[in-house]
Amino acid sequence: MRRKQTDRLTVQKKIWLTAAVLLVLAVMFAAGNIGPLSDDTRSGNRVGIEEVTAGLSFGVYEEADWEAFFADSKKEYLTGESLGQLLGHLDVTDYITLPAMSKRHAVTREEWFQIYEQILDLLDMERSVEKKTVLVMDFIDAKEQTILVTDLGEYATVFPEDRFSLWRAYELYCCENRCIGVTGLAEGERTLSNAYLQSCEGKELSFLYGGAAYRKQTGAVEETVPPGVCDLVFADGDLVSLRVKQDVIGGELLSYDGETIEIEGYGKVGHTGKIPVYQTYGEVAEKSITDVVLGNMKVEYVTGGDEVCAILIRSPASIEDIRVLLLAEDGTNFRASVSLICDGPSVLSCGEQVISVPAGAVISAGDYLAANPQLTLTVTPESDAAGICICDENGTAVSNRYAGSMEVRSCAEGYTIVNELPLETYLCAVVPSEMPSSYAPEAQKAQAVCARSYACIQLLRADLAAYGAHINDSTSYQVYNRIAPTPESQTAVWETAGQILTYEGEPAEAYYFSTSMGYTDTAAIWNVEDPSAYGYLKSVCLNETPCEGDLSDEETFVAYITGTTDGYDSEIKFYRWFAPADYRGKTEEIAQILLQRHGVTPRNITFYAADGTELSAVDADAVSGLGTLCGITVTERSSAGCVLALSLSYDNGSVTVRSEYNIRRILGCGAEKIVYADGSEASDVTLLPSAFCAIQVQPDGSVTLRGGGYGHGLGMSQNGANGMAKAGMNYEEILQYFYNEIKIEDIR
Repeated sequence: MRRKQTDRLTVQKKIWLTAAVLLVLAVMFAAGNIGPLSDDTRSGNRVGIEEVTAGLSFGVYEEADWEAFFADSKKEYLTGESLGQLLGHLDVTDYITLPAMSKRHAVTREEWFQIYEQILDLLDMERSVEKKTVLVMDFIDAKEQTILVTDLGEYATVFPEDRFSLWRAYELYCCENRCIGVTGLAEGERTLSNAYLQSCEGKELSFLYGGAAYRKQTGAVEETVPPGVCDLVFADGDLVSLRVKQDVIGGELLSYDGETIEIEGYGKVGHTGKIPVYQTYGEVAEKSITDVVLGNMKVEYVTGGDEVCAILIRSPASIEDIRVLLLAEDGTNFRASVSLICDGPSVLSCGEQVISVPAGAVISAGDYLAANPQLTLTVTPESDAAGICICDENGTAVSNRYAGSMEVRSCAEGYTIVNELPLETYLCAVVPSEMPSSYAPEAQKAQAVCARSYACIQLLRADLAAYGAHINDSTSYQVYNRIAPTPESQTAVWETAGQILTYEGEPAEAYYFSTSMGYTDTAAIWNVEDPSAYGYLKSVCLNETPCEGDLSDEETFVAYITGTTDGYDSEIKFYRWFAPADYRGKTEEIAQILLQRHGVTPRNITFYAADGTELSAVDADAVSGLGTLCGITVTERSSAGCVLALSLSYDNGSVTVRSEYNIRRILGCGAEKIVYADGSEASDVTLLPSAFCAIQVQPDGSVTLRGGGYGHGLGMSQNGANGMAKAGMNYEEILQYFYNEIKIEDIR
């Protein structure tokens, strides 16, 4: 009996003790001093510190700053306590509503992203963080990060691959090309629009999309589907639908911009934005619209509704014609009005209108395009022997005669004119514009091959595709039809027809210039980022007796440039020159040049403070803060003598100038005149003849610039080539002399 009573008392004590402990725990929990691990913590739904630091890297703080902030935390995940500290550090505690939680509570992903959205609303003033839904298609391993390959592009992330499954859609927070947060799987379907299906047999799908090739096992397609453009629809990690696009039209591509493409026979057609381009012959591959050679390639266009969805390249380009944008008298692309006259019968087409025009009739573009600016007016002579001139409203020619056809387009700024003609015919009007027809025949042949090589490069690039052109007729490309074709230039072109220079199997951009100072140079004078791409440009000596010593030494260069030598182009007045110059009082003018050239290529113009540190922010105030220009010196010179770096010293800092054009522009600013070897002079100087020069400071503080050559100094000296031809060298020998490891190949 006593035993049972004692047992009951013991049990009661245990119950009371347990109740007391629970009461204390409840009080402590309410005070926030202790809390149980939640189910979320055990299940892995808690948000890790690494993800938090990544998500907060959009602002003034970097991931390293947040890593330091969380360094003392003993948890790998975010807790209620560290979340409160974080919000306090961001100074947003008063603006963000927090759910009730203890200090030890493991913050869940749902809780974090609710708070994160509020942080973005308050602090992401630039709206640099975007929430995106993407389909994960592949992974690329990178140092300390993963690259997600998605249907919207590639995103670098610190999250490991095992956070994702291929062919599933996720909601991400992205800042530029970085994934800084993952909310989880996204519901619904994701469509890969305008992919190129290579094969679909059995349960394997093979296709191109976004510049890559993919293979996917699927049971969604039961029958064999032929290759072609299609939309692929994915959901829950598998293909659920395949929609083939069968509507196709054909024709040459004439022009394109961000909204439309112009197709021969169809006019301007809208497109879906970035148009995928697929090469279907040989090795099937995804290309770019820049690989479609304007006017020289038959292609097909896959359409959907009223838009072009994709372009199919069925065969290689046949380089036959070139399209030249003819600049207006003021050097711009646009004209207020356009009138044309053909010296033979011609055909005029504009939209659905096709009209026969008699010889000598004035064609006014405004009559056809004013009411229909989206159309293109084309005038084509009925005979290859006929030519077209630009004329005034009365029919008086204001240009040389042009072979081929003329296209006139209407833009907001005015009318543009594009001359389309055979490449060889074009070159007949380039060679005499670039080299006098009185030069030796072999020199003109060398010029023809260089001009053809250069034109082919531009044909493939099509920088002016928005205007329906490959190039324009100015010195920005090659001077065209400023001098009418001559018998000599035509002979040079046709005797080298189809021949271009190639380097390592690709067309070489055969640069040329007027006159050397005895040497040519390498692409180092342009401070290029990848010199190996210009391996065919070598430094050569054109003198009968090569200079002894390295011309990068200032004394050696001065002795050379002020001495006398005999060479292939030493009889030309540009071979030597000098320029009296004065840069005192030129501080403001030079500042404007520096800012303008820095805007073009920042790495070629570097600004330094008085302590030698590089200025990170460059604007007019920063430049004026340097003070007055005190002096200009050469700090680096190539072994062939060209100035590679110029130092401008100021009261409160300095500027380093690189690239031969920039150097010529700065030095030309203070030049009073140029005096050439024959005593002739040039005034109104803005650009020095070349960057092969020395700066000699005079006792009165003025400067004398002594130099030689005319032009950039890369590739073939045209006057040097003429001298070589006179000495008995043929055009192939001349080209091999000037260019390194090139081949002369026929593109026909």
